[in-house]
Amino acid sequence: YAQKKLREWQEKEAKKFFEMTRKKQHFDSTERTCNQTILSLSKIVSENILTTLNTEEIVQKLHDNPENKLALWEQMKIIIFTRMCVVVYALSILQVTLRVQLNIIGGYLYRDSVLEHEPMIDSDLQSKYLSLCHHFVGPGLEDLVRQIE
Repeated sequence: YAQKKLREWQEKEAKKFFEMTRKKQHFDSTERTCNQTILSLSKIVSENILTTLNTEEIVQKLHDNPENKLALWEQMKIIIFTRMCVVVYALSILQVTLRVQLNIIGGYLYRDSVLEHEPMIDSDLQSKYLSLCHHFVGPGLEDLVRQIE
């Protein structure tokens, strides 16, 4: 009787350990995906910000020594300050949003893999959900620039 109970306990503990390991691997995989996605999208966001808030034209005008130097410097200060604020806000929003979105999707995918029935979230819904971040990288970023400016 004792051997049977010991074997049942060992099997139960082994199963629990296997499930914990599986969850941890899934979570780690999701985190790696998050980090890679954030890195690639943060480069795009930074480039879009530099393109949208370009100071090259003003610098070129200042090199020509115009009479409205003071107004150009004022415009340059506004653009640079706006650029700094937009970078901080945009990258923070991007990181938080992507982490939340990918972890929610990852949780559903893990749940669907453990419970063997109809998936709760299909690939079409996943795409729509993740497209919200792509909207932020494009038109959403321009809206953020207008709000901060």
